[in-house]
Amino acid sequence: MTTMTIASETRYGNAPFFIFCDHASNAIPPELRELGIPEDVLRTHIAWDIGAGALSHKLGERLEASVFECGFSRLIIDVNRALDARDLIPAASDQIPVPGNQMLSDEARRQRIETFHIPYHDRLNAAIDKAVATHGRPFIVSVHSFTNRLMGAAEDRPWRIGMLWREDEANAQAMIRYLRNKTGWAIGDNEPYDARVFNYSIDRHVSARGLPHLTFEVRQDVIASGDDIIQTAELLAGGIREVAGG
Repeated sequence: MTTMTIASETRYGNAPFFIFCDHASNAIPPELRELGIPEDVLRTHIAWDIGAGALSHKLGERLEASVFECGFSRLIIDVNRALDARDLIPAASDQIPVPGNQMLSDEARRQRIETFHIPYHDRLNAAIDKAVATHGRPFIVSVHSFTNRLMGAAEDRPWRIGMLWREDEANAQAMIRYLRNKTGWAIGDNEPYDARVFNYSIDRHVSARGLPHLTFEVRQDVIASGDDIIQTAELLAGGIREVAGG
């Protein structure tokens, strides 16, 4: 487990790109007692987007961009969910119970929101404001990863990378074409999740500003090792540069 912070930002250059990762960490503060979950389970996909933080930083290096990342586990509270979402503080994730989130009082929920969710979004908002002040219309990139197979599923999900979109369909479709042409892989179009249903952080901070953007979902076996992450970062960085410059 890593030391927990609310969020951090790393600058790799001053190019007009801004990368953020909502689910970069599986850290949980000691007072929450790991939410009653064994440490080996906290290393799985239910607690964070495995590889997404590392991929974000490799992208930041290649794009000479700022990288902003959340410093705590989504099991504490999911910063990519609205405050009225049913799974804001999940009682279970992928059929695995989260004991520390069950039977929470209203006061405990309020404390989670005020301690984690609100400060994270305040800092993300300020970081994007700074990028806008510097670049005018920075190109925003949101990075997630998804598990190869959900609990009880008979087969792996077929998409190696998914592009999620609601407002900025043109850039998403351009990236889908780029990835299909370069790899021949199955590339998801609003798969494995549909951003027209939810993509809270993008909707709140990016679409609301009318900024160009892409949201990536990368299957975790595609970024399973350091070499895999480097190769994927090179692939995505090439596509982002082409799409953003088009």
